Amino acid sequence: MKYIFTLIICAIVLTCNAQHHHHLKKKYDFSNVDPATIDKEELRQEVENARIRSGYDSLKALEHYVHTTDEDQFATLAIGYQHAFASFDNLRRELSPLGFNNIKEDMSNFLVSLDLYKNRFMMSYIFTPGFRNLSSNENYELRIRRRAFEAGIGYDLIKNKHFDLFPQISIGFQDFNLRVEQKNQNVNDIPDLLDEIVNTSMRKRTFIFTYGGEFDYKFYTKDRGRIILGVRSAQVVEPGDGRVRVNGKKSDLKIDDEIASSTISFVIKMVPGGRHVR
Repeated sequence: MKYIFTLIICAIVLTCNAQHHHHLKKKYDFSNVDPATIDKEELRQEVENARIRSGYDSLKALEHYVHTTDEDQFATLAIGYQHAFASFDNLRRELSPLGFNNIKEDMSNFLVSLDLYKNRFMMSYIFTPGFRNLSSNENYELRIRRRAFEAGIGYDLIKNKHFDLFPQISIGFQDFNLRVEQKNQNVNDIPDLLDEIVNTSMRKRTFIFTYGGEFDYKFYTKDRGRIILGVRSAQVVEPGDGRVRVNGKKSDLKIDDEIASSTISFVIKMVPGGRHVR
């Protein structure tokens, strides 16, 4: 229906334009008309009324509206919060006998995304620096953090003035860091100085594939700018075991826990207004 309506509108515009140019080119004989007997203001009003009745004025207004509001190519920066759902059953089981309190499994991330829109496609470059989760016992502190970078693409299924729905797929990598630090590092004698102070970090980097979608709601400002509120949800797949390093060196240590099985994100985007007819 949209395409049929567009064709009808184009046909009307072409017809009105043709009539407009035809009237300009057509010659008329007004030699018998005395201009002094014509009310110029009344004539001007009659011409204006005829132009409005022809539909040409409304079509030009429609053309201006479409060009200034249907901008389908722009870039915007999204910021927000991402919540990653993890499973640390194995890690918690290993640390429990050592007196560590339960490690919070879900991971929180700040989200920054560069989103490029064109012809209903959205290309996203997503970076999520993570907030740390902290656990401790009497002598040690344990901190874990997840970060990720992804590049993804989506296609809008709705194409509505206020709503967008983008199924998305993306590829990238995630970085999981576990760091152990000794709380009390007091040195009272030479033997204490020779004792190794625990300050160990473990890092696991893995390639990830995600699939999901984003739902957006758009507010319009007076100058036709946009404020976009979005919700993203994705399932996370790790195709391989990843690479583990302990204190910067390769290690045979295996981490079997799920660092992130899925994520949900809340974002806000702003698109400047003030666009003009192209």
